Amino acid sequence: MASIVVAQRTPTPGWVRDLSSLIKREHGKGWGITEQSGGVKLTRRHPDGTRSSCQLDLPWRSSSSTTVLLQLKTIRGRMEEAGISLADAAKSLRTGLTQTAEAGAAMDWCLLVETFEKHKTINTGDLKQSTWSEMYAPVMRQVIAAATARPAPRSAQALLAALRDTCGGEPGSQGRRHRILYSAQLLRFAVQRFGVSQSWSPPSDLGPFVGKRREAKQDSTPITDAQIRVLLEGIPDERWRFLLELLACYGLRPVEVKYCRPNQDRSFLDVTYRKRTSRGSTQPRGVYGLDPEGLPGLSAEVMARLAAGSPALPPLGTTDGVTSSAITTYLNRRPAWLQLKAEARKADERLTVYSLRHGYALRAHEKAGLSPRVTAALMGHSLQTHSSSYGQWTDSRTLEQAINQSREWQRNRQSPPAALRG
Repeated sequence: MASIVVAQRTPTPGWVRDLSSLIKREHGKGWGITEQSGGVKLTRRHPDGTRSSCQLDLPWRSSSSTTVLLQLKTIRGRMEEAGISLADAAKSLRTGLTQTAEAGAAMDWCLLVETFEKHKTINTGDLKQSTWSEMYAPVMRQVIAAATARPAPRSAQALLAALRDTCGGEPGSQGRRHRILYSAQLLRFAVQRFGVSQSWSPPSDLGPFVGKRREAKQDSTPITDAQIRVLLEGIPDERWRFLLELLACYGLRPVEVKYCRPNQDRSFLDVTYRKRTSRGSTQPRGVYGLDPEGLPGLSAEVMARLAAGSPALPPLGTTDGVTSSAITTYLNRRPAWLQLKAEARKADERLTVYSLRHGYALRAHEKAGLSPRVTAALMGHSLQTHSSSYGQWTDSRTLEQAINQSREWQRNRQSPPAALRG
């Protein structure tokens, strides 16, 4: 007797259900999306029962959700205002950015943002998709809202001023700075890529839109080896203690704990994480451990446990962007960490999760005698970045260390210490 095979329906992805619900809520029944050839197909069921559809130039993935909503809003508006079909409205959307936008002419902001996203994440690879979604996408939504408001801004200066005045953020704050910088990148892209009017070229000086902090932000300071010992003794969870030992011994960025592994002979860590910025990205590197004073052999022990995969790292969030905050949240629940932070404040210092990385830099200079160039290479940034970020305290402390070495040499009449030679 022949068996009957029942075809299993592929479950609808969660992001599709969420997006379909948003479309229904914002545009009513009749509008929908389906997958076609790996892309998004927009469908419209008309009151007379007929249907029409168009293909959007968007991949069938969750990161397209915001752009789908923006394009649907534009397409529907053009259909209703001009009395044109869905296909014609979609065609005008696709060709909107190919026409030069003269001063005062309307730009297709939704399509501009979509093209800019593809440029940053796919064409050039300057940004990871997660970075776009977490950092850039919220700003792009603010740009579209400001650009399509009434009266609409007619220049880059006017748009940036609108973003400054309507989106909040203290002068000089990180949120405000990112908003203005990302918006300026978008505008430069529009001018350079599509030849839109120079009136949309952002000014070279963005200071008037970013503003200045009323009080200078206090940078985090390096944690000392003695403080590291106190902190580790106050961590009861083996997974979290292992994580903090890894950060302290190898000076990693918090996110890099997800992207490191021992090399073949376990002499150093291979760190594959690439930090992407507007200036480019860092390269994979090898990092050698430096034991905190009073914890001899800890780097090798951490390396062995990492190779064995035991203990596993604690939960650090589902995306790279929340790794640092997950560690901060855990630390802020530990009495030992809170006590160290309180003591640091009394000394006009500030401890954060990055203090473990700063402590590695200080140890490299003071205890290991490594040059700034070598230390910068180990930490995965340029000598210029290292000097500007760490010079404010490494210079003074390294000088103090060198003077102490000199005094010790004078007492013992030994050869000059390495820090003073050359």
